[in-house]
Amino acid sequence: MGKSRKSRTLRKNKKNNKKIGGLLEEFGLLPPVDKLSQFAITDTNLQNFNRTFNAPMDCFISALQLMGILDDISANIMRISTLGVVGFTKAQIEIIFAYKFRKNFDFKSTTNFNEWATWINTLLIPGNVVFAGYTGHVFLIGRMLNGTLIYIEPQLNMFCDLNTEECIKHLRNKNDWSLLFHSDQHLTADQEAFIIQYTQALASSSVPPNLHP
Repeated sequence: MGKSRKSRTLRKNKKNNKKIGGLLEEFGLLPPVDKLSQFAITDTNLQNFNRTFNAPMDCFISALQLMGILDDISANIMRISTLGVVGFTKAQIEIIFAYKFRKNFDFKSTTNFNEWATWINTLLIPGNVVFAGYTGHVFLIGRMLNGTLIYIEPQLNMFCDLNTEECIKHLRNKNDWSLLFHSDQHLTADQEAFIIQYTQALASSSVPPNLHP
């Protein structure tokens, strides 16, 4: 896409933008985000989880590993490379999922716990997990085939039934909660190229990010 054509597209999308969500929302460039992101998970994933290096800020790496996006070796190499002291920004999380699945992603947040819980209760399909979090931390929530919701937190070694007060009280005492959503449409080649440019701009920025480990 030529520079002038791209500029016209951006101006048109900004004018017609109706809460697209996710990366580059201010430009209205990417497809709208309206689907809860769900990932199939098996007992094998959970039972064979291998966290060789117990890095203190590796919750995002652990989540990717449990979902099968990273294998054990790749996950542990990432733990070594970050030394367990570097987290991931919201933008980085969305970029990683966009790069892997070629869709627009939004790690959507709310300050209303009941709204967050309703998203999970009404949208999560049995046999799947959702990528969730609150400021400074991420984890998974899964729905078993019998409908039971499970809080999956390998960093704190918590795998508990969310129907129990002991389990859910850990989550209630926060200021905000997030869930990952994605677009129904795949990204075009131009949209992927724009994300690459955006990512490179982030890498050269001197502004400290708001870290999400």
